[in-house]
Amino acid sequence: MKNKKIILIIISGLFLITLLTLIIVIIFGSIKEKEIEEFYQEIEKTTCKYAEEQNINQYICSAYNNLCRVKYETLISWGYIDEDLENPKTHKKVSEDTDSYVLISFDGDETICTFKEG
Repeated sequence: MKNKKIILIIISGLFLITLLTLIIVIIFGSIKEKEIEEFYQEIEKTTCKYAEEQNINQYICSAYNNLCRVKYETLISWGYIDEDLENPKTHKKVSEDTDSYVLISFDGDETICTFKEG
């Protein structure tokens, strides 16, 4: 009888530890995903501001496709983002990421900026 109580207590303890671990992983995972999403949204917003201030429109994008693929390097050189800004997903500084870019596209008169990971 005493052994059954001890086994039940151990099993209950393991179940609680597993449940708490799962809850912690879910909470911290969602916080991390939120950080990543906010980073992408900020980069997209900044790129749209760059496009507006540099008068990049759908006609320019049609003629010069590379102008609508804005890399971090461009945003850094024009002073829109800091070179020490860190991507929370890769933990790399944006100045070190030469593959990712933001695609500028248009829906009517609306400018749409979409982050693309390279």
